Amino acid sequence: MVKIKVELGKMIKLYMLLLVMIPCIMLGMRIFFIGNILPGLKEDFISNAVEGFFIGFNISLMILLFIKIMKIKIAIKNDEMMKKYYTFMNDERRVLIKTKSGIPLNIVNAYVIVLASHLFQGINIYISVTCLIIAVLMIFQMIILKFYYMKTM
Repeated sequence: MVKIKVELGKMIKLYMLLLVMIPCIMLGMRIFFIGNILPGLKEDFISNAVEGFFIGFNISLMILLFIKIMKIKIAIKNDEMMKKYYTFMNDERRVLIKTKSGIPLNIVNAYVIVLASHLFQGINIYISVTCLIIAVLMIFQMIILKFYYMKTM
């Protein structure tokens, strides 16, 4: 039981680190690459859409991380929930499905592509929009593969 608590505590620390890093990345991108801190309206709709997608993507990641942290904290307080959570985390079928559908790697790749899209916004808007489309397609592909492997395995 102590081993499970230590492992869940490490997960909470990792998620908290990610929860702090995302606003720092957003602020850093705004200060160093865009030049101002407050978002201003640009001259065209596509630039505003790219900016909005970047902010929305980061806020949704922060909300998902916050929900995950709260679930783990509730599970640590309740022994029965902690056992269920440990069983769920170490389920071999679920781990295999996540690995085959590429969930861990595709999430990181999609986030890096969204960051690149935001960075390329000032250089060429077409490259920026293409990067956003690729990131969205990677997420859809990951979800479709996950559901496919859940049905077949």
